[in-house]
Amino acid sequence: MQSNKKSLEIETLRGLACLLLVLYHVIGPLGGGLKIDLGSPFRILADSMVYVRMPLFTFISGYIYSIYKIRGNDFSAYWRGKVRRLIVPLFFVGIPFSVLQVVGPGVNNDFGLIDALLSFYVPINHFWFLQAVFIIFMFVGFLQWRGWLQTATRLYLLFLFSAAVFLMPLFPVDAFGINGAIYLLPFFVTGMICHEKVNELKQSLKVIGPVVFVLISVALLYIAAVDREFIVDRRSLVGLLVGCASCIALLSSDMRSKALIWLGGYSYAIFLFHVLFAGSSRVALRRLGVTDESVLVVGGVLFGLLGPVVLSNVFSRFAITSTLFLGERAISKKTPAKGLKVSRT
Repeated sequence: MQSNKKSLEIETLRGLACLLLVLYHVIGPLGGGLKIDLGSPFRILADSMVYVRMPLFTFISGYIYSIYKIRGNDFSAYWRGKVRRLIVPLFFVGIPFSVLQVVGPGVNNDFGLIDALLSFYVPINHFWFLQAVFIIFMFVGFLQWRGWLQTATRLYLLFLFSAAVFLMPLFPVDAFGINGAIYLLPFFVTGMICHEKVNELKQSLKVIGPVVFVLISVALLYIAAVDREFIVDRRSLVGLLVGCASCIALLSSDMRSKALIWLGGYSYAIFLFHVLFAGSSRVALRRLGVTDESVLVVGGVLFGLLGPVVLSNVFSRFAITSTLFLGERAISKKTPAKGLKVSRT
């Protein structure tokens, strides 16, 4: 088990997850984002990321949780920290953003003002991840606090449980993101398991890991090109296996990138604010007469990545904005908002 708390390969994967997330939301789902039609290479690229994008984000969260997991009996401090980190930005970033989508000109949305105001209960937009991962932290944290995850066997049993629930039918009402939590839980637990076995994975899979991920990526691109309906079904056995295998392969490759590590340091701000900047870029470029898809995609990705970095540095300078908009502790500081470090409370 790796002892150092800051892992360069994990920071690299965090930056990669940010890049995949922003790229997807710039391209958008079918009928959203840039409204790119079927058959476009960008549409194929967006669809091919479905099995990797959010599983990788959640895998990283589970891995880091295992570093900072609950110790002793301080569960109250643990859940208060998660409320501050996840639920406070949900109210002060997620709901206002959803309202802005309803009233703002030139913005894609398929919901009304009431839906936006109640999005803390039934999630919309990408903020569903905050609710879903909060449920996961509370569930896994409670098990850890009660001493029920002390052995590798129990972690494997938790994975089997999460995989079984993953394949069950959805709840009719996605109250507080429960369906999202069920979808993400297996990848979170996979991250926990991989933290315990990280040295063995790097030794045994360092060479084959990158090869496996490249093969998976090529296969996903091909399937997205020839049978889109198959690949966009995230809640499937194929989705579960491909998501877990992709995350393990990426971790075992021990990849390091200074650019991605830098992006990873701002991952939470990028997650929260990337759609705002990517959408603004799309509107601005189109008003300037830009119609080329490649320019719109590149511009959206750059704005979606760099805009939140600037905003994070501004918000981090003041205690109140740092807490309300980034979920950080209510202390003044001038360091950038780090990623979703799940157990620092």
